Amino acid sequence: MFPTFTNPAWLWLLAAIPLVWFWPNRLGDLRQGVLRSLLLGLLVIGLAGPTVPNEDRTEHHLFVVDRTLSAGGEQVSEAVEALASVQRRLESERTVLLSLSNGEGRANPDRFPFDEVKSVNSDRTPLGEALIVAAASIPDGSRGAVTLISDGHATSRDWGDAVQSLVAREIPIHTVALDGRGDRDLRPVGVSFEEPIRIGSTARGSVEVIGAATATVRVSIARRDGEAVVLTQIEEVPVSGRTRIPFTFEPEEAGFLPVVVEVEATSGEDIDRSNQQWRTEIAVQDPLRVLYLGERVTGGRARLEELLGAGFDFEESTSNSGANALDLDRFDMVMLDDRPADSVPEPIQEAVAEAVRDRGLGMVMAGGGGSFGPGGYHDSPLAGVLPVEFVQKEEKKDPSTALAVIIDTSGSMSGNRMILAKEVTRLAIRRLLPHDKVGIVEFYGTKHWAAPMQSAANAIEIQRALNRLDAGGGTILLPAIEEAYYGLRNMQTRYKHVLMLTDAGVETGPYESLLRRMARDGICVSTVLVGPARHGEFLVQLADWGNGRYYNASDRFNLPEIMLKQPSTARLPAYRPGSHPLEPRGGEGGGGEVEPRSVPSGSGYVESRARSGAEVVLRTREEGHPVLASWRAGLGRSTTFLTEPTGPGTDRWQSWDDYGAFLARVFARTSNDGLGPYHFRLEEDGGRLRVIAERRQLNASPPRGDWWGEGEEPRVLSFAERAPGYFVAEIERDRSEAVRIVAGTVAGDRGDVRLVSPANVERVPETQVDPQSALDLSALALATGGNEVPLAALSAFEPTTGGGAAPKSISELFPFCFFLSLILFLLEIFYRRSRGQTVWEAMK
Repeated sequence: MFPTFTNPAWLWLLAAIPLVWFWPNRLGDLRQGVLRSLLLGLLVIGLAGPTVPNEDRTEHHLFVVDRTLSAGGEQVSEAVEALASVQRRLESERTVLLSLSNGEGRANPDRFPFDEVKSVNSDRTPLGEALIVAAASIPDGSRGAVTLISDGHATSRDWGDAVQSLVAREIPIHTVALDGRGDRDLRPVGVSFEEPIRIGSTARGSVEVIGAATATVRVSIARRDGEAVVLTQIEEVPVSGRTRIPFTFEPEEAGFLPVVVEVEATSGEDIDRSNQQWRTEIAVQDPLRVLYLGERVTGGRARLEELLGAGFDFEESTSNSGANALDLDRFDMVMLDDRPADSVPEPIQEAVAEAVRDRGLGMVMAGGGGSFGPGGYHDSPLAGVLPVEFVQKEEKKDPSTALAVIIDTSGSMSGNRMILAKEVTRLAIRRLLPHDKVGIVEFYGTKHWAAPMQSAANAIEIQRALNRLDAGGGTILLPAIEEAYYGLRNMQTRYKHVLMLTDAGVETGPYESLLRRMARDGICVSTVLVGPARHGEFLVQLADWGNGRYYNASDRFNLPEIMLKQPSTARLPAYRPGSHPLEPRGGEGGGGEVEPRSVPSGSGYVESRARSGAEVVLRTREEGHPVLASWRAGLGRSTTFLTEPTGPGTDRWQSWDDYGAFLARVFARTSNDGLGPYHFRLEEDGGRLRVIAERRQLNASPPRGDWWGEGEEPRVLSFAERAPGYFVAEIERDRSEAVRIVAGTVAGDRGDVRLVSPANVERVPETQVDPQSALDLSALALATGGNEVPLAALSAFEPTTGGGAAPKSISELFPFCFFLSLILFLLEIFYRRSRGQTVWEAMK
């Protein structure tokens, strides 16, 4: 087994030992030279720090006892007493007791016959530090074990490195879990808030409480003068084990506000009343900015401001000069309140729709007879971003018609021409309704009513008369037209029409005077040229004189569509007045992000139909028609309130106590939380705080911001683009105090966003550490190969060890080298004296 050296560089001096034989003079005494050489050699070797390894079979047992405030005094005393029995069974091994306490705990360990007693004290719960000391107390390469007796609660979660070190050395950690204070101490262990928190709007938070008691929860703002302003108070809340207690309040000012949540036991057990408060800080955003576009509702803006409160800053605009005059980037939301489409120029509508889709602007369209379909928004630029489809029902009016069909049955119409004439007649008659009249006149050298004027409902008789027609006579047209004229003159119908079908091989006569007289009497004459074209110009003239149309039926593939009348339509009103019971989306008692539990009946609404994917918040109970609907439209959100928020449609809502809060929730959600071009969030990584800006608009200007601590001047945030649209700014500082941040864009669009990172968890009192963030003792024992030992079985526990298979210890040889050097120095002196030499002579 060869020695090793801690400072081997000194060994280079061994090369200078031969000099003692020649300097300052040649040495003639061999014995004296050998003594000097050995003396100098031992000195050099001693300076090099020689060491030799030794086998060390001692096992090292470290017992860490958590004596902090959260561990509980009774169980700690029981554990310490049990350790005495364990230590007596380990007399042949090395045992170390490590007492762990914080500044307020009992720092002085009890005296036991351990080989060594240590203590770790800190104002934080030094669980990680204690494990580091325990690991260092077991020599590297030796076998050992750590037994941790604790509740696992620590304000500092820095135990990772120590645990990894013990795992790497295969040293097991046995754990004994202490219940500590358990449910006997009523205490808050965490407070969280739903973001964003905005002035004038309902803020929602929750406090996590541990205990077994009935408590009062009080939320206050801590002012600089020391006084507390109570925001909300919840009485007689039952707490059993871990309980989450929600609360709401309405902040009255914007900015960074210190909040105190206090939990006070009114009945039940609470062994410590010094840990009933939880202090944090919240960021309250500025009011949402709303561009109000109204017209028909008198005082609508003022009434909405009264209902919604301080959380919304309305700015009214009646500008029709163009979209640029509105400067939409300054607003979080646009509201069109019963304003007709013809008073909102199309460029403004297009600008609002584009801002909703591409820049995250919120939009609310509300109203009755002056909005939606009744307001003329059909096919408008805004219609595409609304969550509803307009239902504009139409009443179709089909005026009555009397039709007299004149069919040429002369010999020239035989064959295919007669077939074509009958087909055209059938198509024309098929367009008639039962309230219409129809008759058929044939001419073949004389005139004859094949079917007299009768109701078009007699389809069978008319078809039979038509089928009986056959070609086989002369062509005399004028008397047939006169017969049709006399037959139609007394008909009481809206339209009167003569349809003449012939091959145009007819006699001449005074047609013009007759047809013009018929036109003056409201009888329209149309002509159809049947078969290959000939004499078509004559039929065109007849149709022109009779104020009708000319058609051509050259073959069965080109049958004309005869226009006998022009049906008209009339739009029915889409606004439905009257009393309409309303219900939330899930029925009575339904919940939701913005839904009320129940609402009064409405007094009128605009009928519509929800689009696929739209969220219906309110609907009529009987018809299921949407009254309040919302959906995501691109980056923004669009909401429709299909009645007048401050008009006749909601006259029963004006006395509803929750109306203002309900509207505020709707508006706040529609405004897309006022995040603007970027979504800002905080992320903590060790001692660094990151401000992350995620771009929501392609054309957004770069992000910028400032940050500061308590009593400090603002410092600029330096954002760096880590990925397209992903910006990060880092803050390095002691997190013992809150960090306040104001972030926005270089262009200042849509306002700034406040962010706050409260003082980190290490500032939480030791007795209020959340058990969910405690060290998992079961997992720790499993990960290191240790045992999980119940406290009751601790006295009989025999901890197993792990670590090096052949443990070693180190012996240092430099004291031995220096001692031999001293002996050799004395021998040399004795040798010179025995020869009678003085020191000066010996040097010569």
